[in-house]
Amino acid sequence: MAKSMIRNKLGEKTLTLFLPAGATEAQAFCDTCLDGETAVFQAMTTVGSDVVTTARDVNVMISNLTTGEKGYLSFLIEETKHEGDVISALLNKTFNGVKAERVVVVSMRTVNF
Repeated sequence: MAKSMIRNKLGEKTLTLFLPAGATEAQAFCDTCLDGETAVFQAMTTVGSDVVTTARDVNVMISNLTTGEKGYLSFLIEETKHEGDVISALLNKTFNGVKAERVVVVSMRTVNF
């Protein structure tokens, strides 16, 4: 079954919702029912597999040295990745309006599924 993600921006707030529909049907729903700006996203192909048995649970603090803004991110990465991989992947990228000029790995632990 197709699944679409909708990003709905209302003023300063952006909401995310998922519909069990293809992109065409999801766009029709947006046009009919939602106010504000909308964008519809749909996965085109499946990559990877679901046979992962271990991963690393990572919590990161990012900060913009110029403005002093901070943000926190949590995600899972491959078991073989380390702190340096996380820092280099996030450095100077923008997340939730915060440019990651400084990246601090708060915690990283191995988890089993």
